[in-house]
Amino acid sequence: MFKLITYFKSRSKKLGVRCYQNNLPTGHATSSPAKSGGSRGRFGFVGCDMGDQNMWRPRPRQLHINRFPSSKADSKAILERGDWVMDEGPTLRWGIAPVSLMADDFAAALSVLPEQHHRIVSCVAAYQSHALAFAERHQVENVYTSFEDLAKCPNVDVVYISPLNPQHSELCHLMLNHDKHVLCEKPLCMTEEQVTKLLEKARARGLFLMEGMWPRCVPAYHYLRHQILRNRLGEIKQVHCTLGLPVSQGRLGLYGGVTNDFGVYGMQLGLWVFREVPRCLKVSGRVNSEHVDVSADIELCFTRGKRALIEVSSEKKLSNQAVIQGKDGSIKMNNYWCPTRLITEEVDYEFPLPGGDQMAPTHYHNRLGMCYEAEEVRNCILKGSTESDDFSHKESLLLANLMDTIHAELGVGEFANRNEVSDLQKQIENVQDIVKDPEELASETCRVVEDVSMGGSLEISRQEVKDQVKGH
Repeated sequence: MFKLITYFKSRSKKLGVRCYQNNLPTGHATSSPAKSGGSRGRFGFVGCDMGDQNMWRPRPRQLHINRFPSSKADSKAILERGDWVMDEGPTLRWGIAPVSLMADDFAAALSVLPEQHHRIVSCVAAYQSHALAFAERHQVENVYTSFEDLAKCPNVDVVYISPLNPQHSELCHLMLNHDKHVLCEKPLCMTEEQVTKLLEKARARGLFLMEGMWPRCVPAYHYLRHQILRNRLGEIKQVHCTLGLPVSQGRLGLYGGVTNDFGVYGMQLGLWVFREVPRCLKVSGRVNSEHVDVSADIELCFTRGKRALIEVSSEKKLSNQAVIQGKDGSIKMNNYWCPTRLITEEVDYEFPLPGGDQMAPTHYHNRLGMCYEAEEVRNCILKGSTESDDFSHKESLLLANLMDTIHAELGVGEFANRNEVSDLQKQIENVQDIVKDPEELASETCRVVEDVSMGGSLEISRQEVKDQVKGH
């Protein structure tokens, strides 16, 4: 009896690992690994009798979190009796600009989707040999060595853009000018001003444009959101993310710095969890002699004391995980920019990548998950949408604003030789010294407040100034 009690006390509190099958619309039924006649255990696992030692092993169960395609789409695959029925919508014809390792992974992700949904028809590379090699690997018909030639190709519906970060804006404009829909790798542009112009052009021309924040489309993210909405964690108080990998200084400069390359993942996760605009931003970090940020600690402050803490480094490896902490529980995500598992105190939820072991490894970790993003693009274009709800234009603009603020605080790039922002109170006092008319004073003071601070109630500020002037 003593041994039996000791055994139960020493057992882990976790009930097991739940494996969620993320069915793709391949046109074939996904067979359950368990026999249809199997009995169901008390914890939801399919098992045998109590004497079977395999009962405590996790058994896959089907739970399709991010249905393929979205149920909001008019043209969609329909799940009937376990079979995916192909929709009758047109095939989305992709152009790849340019050929790269990332583009190679994107092509691999498309290969797990139905051929009737996606097809790469054109690609471009600076060297024809690179373009031809890519075309041979992925059966691409048209090969170019000029971006403009690909933009003019009449067979292309949408272009996947993945050059070095500083080239994103120019290439996006080129493709939009030739009436091509665009999926662009993050960051969409290098500054908020560039993002604003790009979004205006896409809306004016009625074209779809999406920043490639593909983690937003994967089932793990949607399940996380589902848990938060159901209040399973209680009120969320903090999101803590770390991402650090050694990157050569030369390569980091081409990417635009560590916050551009790594920091955006933690910030977008914070925005995904809290679903509100940060009230303030705090940042500290280190910049090298080339004015490129190599490490940063970022804090986004939200209402009710909620905050997102993001630590990124290009100099050392960090834990590379995210912890979403609520009042009643927490969820941990390893490799939170491409997660396939959510870890809770009771259960680990797994979301296997499509394709399974039959697919060759991708160049970058878990990049087959981009298939969810590609299908989201197709759904949006078939609906006539110019943006995706998973990562909207407003969020791209907000993220660009936060990045500009971080770069200004750290002195990155064009902000390296900026003058220090003077104290807000001193600026207001200076304005009061040179402006005598009350109406002009209120207007000018509000302009200073708006320029220096990140928000606040401008109407209240205006009234306060008027009262102060009358008091004098």
